Amino acid sequence: IGCGECILSCPQGAIQIQWNESIPLFQKKMVEHAFGVIQHKKGKALYLNFLTQITPACDCNRFSDTPIVQDIGMLASDDPVAIDQASVDLVNVEEGNRSSKLTKNLEIGGDKFRGLYPEVDWTIQLAYAEEIGLGTRNYELVKI
Repeated sequence: IGCGECILSCPQGAIQIQWNESIPLFQKKMVEHAFGVIQHKKGKALYLNFLTQITPACDCNRFSDTPIVQDIGMLASDDPVAIDQASVDLVNVEEGNRSSKLTKNLEIGGDKFRGLYPEVDWTIQLAYAEEIGLGTRNYELVKI
């Protein structure tokens, strides 16, 4: 969602940001970097999202907190945008964990990520990813 914690966590200093840029611009740049990495790998990559222990902050942190929803499961896709959209949708149809840092949008259908970070519009990343051809936000969920 563009928290920037990866910058602090990277021991090689490989990630840099212009701190005077807006959050939406930062999010779009993350999408462009992802596109640059995978643009020639379409049909050759598989994306896995583990919807377990979903905590308020990024996984790259060395610390963690109480999960915001219960464990949901695992997703697989050949489309990175579709899998992320499906992941968000699955998180948002869960009831939020009242013992976590999530204090808003706890209800089923509430936007859990906006509840945590109201100033960050996470949809910008997925909409822009779809716009530049990284993938599509449309998906078919097949339960196994």
